[in-house]
Amino acid sequence: MRSRQLRKMSQTERYKRRHDLLRTIPGIGLVTAMCILTEVCDVKRFSNENQFAAYLGLIPTSHSSGEKAVHGEKTFRGNKQLGPMIIEAAWIAIVRDAGLGSQYLNYKKRMEPQKAIVRIARKLSNIIFSVLRNDKGYVPYQKGD
Repeated sequence: MRSRQLRKMSQTERYKRRHDLLRTIPGIGLVTAMCILTEVCDVKRFSNENQFAAYLGLIPTSHSSGEKAVHGEKTFRGNKQLGPMIIEAAWIAIVRDAGLGSQYLNYKKRMEPQKAIVRIARKLSNIIFSVLRNDKGYVPYQKGD
């Protein structure tokens, strides 16, 4: 779908309010917002942030057999389109949002940048869930709050 068509679609009665709310989140642009809205439809079908993150594929993978348990960074299940989009959005969010940026730097002290950004993407999925669930725009953390 072309950008012009997406822009037009985002202004329809069906999508406008939720699109505008998602755009308050740093890193979420037109394409990502509309993909979230068209793929997820109604966020209320998820009981909590964990279910939403699992749908996006942003939960840790876990395998266990007998006495061995192996935990990985990101599952390979989940929406194959949205998960990577949220990770890409996280790269932008760490530059535009001071709180997410400082969390990324803290994670990066103890892990690879790719693993750190997946953690930020998970935080971003929680923000997306909250914005859609509560029907309120994102307000970034300000020092002194």
